[in-house]
Amino acid sequence: MNGRGTQDDVQTLLLEVIRRRAAFEALESEPMSKRELAETVGVSGATAHRILASFREWGLIERSDEGHGVTPLGTEIGRAAGDYRARVETALRLEPLFSAVDLDGTFDIETFADATVTVAEHGNPYGPLNRFTTLLEETESLRGFDTTSVAPTYVEDIHAKIADGMSVEVVYDYGIVDQLATEYAQLAADAFDRDNLVLRVHEDVPFGLALFDDRVGIGGYDDETGLLTVFVDTDDPGAIEWGERLFESYWEGSSAV
Repeated sequence: MNGRGTQDDVQTLLLEVIRRRAAFEALESEPMSKRELAETVGVSGATAHRILASFREWGLIERSDEGHGVTPLGTEIGRAAGDYRARVETALRLEPLFSAVDLDGTFDIETFADATVTVAEHGNPYGPLNRFTTLLEETESLRGFDTTSVAPTYVEDIHAKIADGMSVEVVYDYGIVDQLATEYAQLAADAFDRDNLVLRVHEDVPFGLALFDDRVGIGGYDDETGLLTVFVDTDDPGAIEWGERLFESYWEGSSAV
């Protein structure tokens, strides 16, 4: 691979390792002959020969008495290709979130690699909201911000949690608190009088963010209906730290009700 290193070379090499992933992982596990590689990945001898020739050309493998094994360079390239592939897979899984939410530049996609992605679908339009309320039932505290109030179906459930003493700190878009007080006057009046509920308002809340006891969730809404169309949540420590920093920044920029 001497003399290589251009952007096109890097892209070609990564794609080659990803395309030949089964063969590369087989060689990473142990050195193999051409015949052993062909049998392991289920290809013809001619195909196995082409794979080995390509890997050798890039300096990813070398031949020894034990067979064709991965070089130190190959090990690093394999790790990079695996990270690249995982990142692409995560991005595709999170596509509904990216379509609904304009995330800030500090968002780290890798911390959401194992996230649960719940999308509103035909026949189950309230899937994301059901996921949120399930997590709400399991937590003793809730912090976050939101662009809209909770759906009417779930107002009593949330009020019950607050009445039971759940600690809640929420930043809403301007107007949402007044909406709650108007549409759910009795429940809102009772909740607003409780010390364990603190509401603040902000003029530019970007999307929905929920910090539970041990998870963080992001919610995106349909602009026309206001329906929660996607909810993504994870217990990754890095994601939770990101959510806490983001919440604090909006909390500090908010005003008391």
